Amino acid sequence: MKELLLTLILGLFLVSLVSAELNDFAPVKQGECVTIKQSCSSCSYVNVSISYPNSSLAISNGGMASNGGGVWTYDFCNTTQLGRYDINGEGDLDGTATSFDSLYFEVTYAGIIFNTSQAILYFILLIVIMFVFFITLFGINKLPSSNIQDEEGKILSITYLKYLRPVLWTFEWMLIIAILFISSNIAFAYLGEQLFAKIIFTLFRISFGLTPIIIIVWLIWIFVSMFHDKQFQNMLNRGIFPQGKL
Repeated sequence: MKELLLTLILGLFLVSLVSAELNDFAPVKQGECVTIKQSCSSCSYVNVSISYPNSSLAISNGGMASNGGGVWTYDFCNTTQLGRYDINGEGDLDGTATSFDSLYFEVTYAGIIFNTSQAILYFILLIVIMFVFFITLFGINKLPSSNIQDEEGKILSITYLKYLRPVLWTFEWMLIIAILFISSNIAFAYLGEQLFAKIIFTLFRISFGLTPIIIIVWLIWIFVSMFHDKQFQNMLNRGIFPQGKL
């Protein structure tokens, strides 16, 4: 009985090399560093080996640094490849070389991993935004695009409702940016090949960068058009019906 109890205690002591911290890796953002931690208070060294997602070795028996209190760490920064990085290692637990089990961490583009509920939420959000996009597009086509004119092209009255069209087009532009952003996140999360996701994300960045310029041009156009309409309205009030489309 004593021998059995001693064996159980020794077994628990040996597995102390495998720290719970190693099983608690958060997803790592591509290109950022990850700190690998291992606990072994009686070790004089702890080595770690890391494999890339393509199974090639990134680190072979790299020496972990002792931080005191039996905590060993290794900073790994070569995370350009997306996917699962497997971790193995060993230390001299009480003078005996002891391996810790194969563990891993995930590298993703944004540092997050979508679960099923998140994926459903993203797809629903994408569908809703696209629905709003087409509804708004339908509404734009129902709005007047110019002032009311007769058959000869003379302006009969000023239609200020036409200024709602550029407002809605700006709103459509914002929806396009949102669609590109959400689509790129979904592509990065679920597509093995990242080229398509990078193209979408590049389009998002370009569109987002152009937005201030578009808004400035839109505001200038609004003010200039309203100024001209005010002049035309004054002419109409005096009984003058000029030709031309505004």
